[in-house]
Amino acid sequence: MSGFQTPHWIIEKMCGMVDFNPKIILEPTPGEGNMVRVLKNKFPESEIIAPTDYWKLQRQSFDLIFANPPFSPILRGYEFLSDFMTRSENIIILLPWLILINSERRAQKIMQFGLMEIAHLPRNVFPGSRIQCCVMKLRQGYKGDTIFTFWERPC
Repeated sequence: MSGFQTPHWIIEKMCGMVDFNPKIILEPTPGEGNMVRVLKNKFPESEIIAPTDYWKLQRQSFDLIFANPPFSPILRGYEFLSDFMTRSENIIILLPWLILINSERRAQKIMQFGLMEIAHLPRNVFPGSRIQCCVMKLRQGYKGDTIFTFWERPC
């Protein structure tokens, strides 16, 4: 899905999922920088890291990974998520639903890491794309119930 930028209203709602003050936030695939601009506004005390090539980024940990990684090919987003789980205890990520529901093994790995919340997005979030998406909030070690919500496009 190269070229599909995250709508501002979704970034704002994703920011609302952050329930602590992260010191270092990674936005691993900044694209045109929509998320970076909102993150800098919402978390002015945080250092925002937005590399041009995530896979060349030095191995380090982050307080929060906040991402909308590429969806194409479909498993690319899961490759990112799998690596994110080695770099942060806190992840907020926008991905296709298929990443979670199309593989029991992937779903188990995500649940074992700690899936706190999942938000269902409207089908028309990305004009010209029919991929059904969701936002997941993960916290390593979380074992409670997963909150499920629906996000509506604002009028």
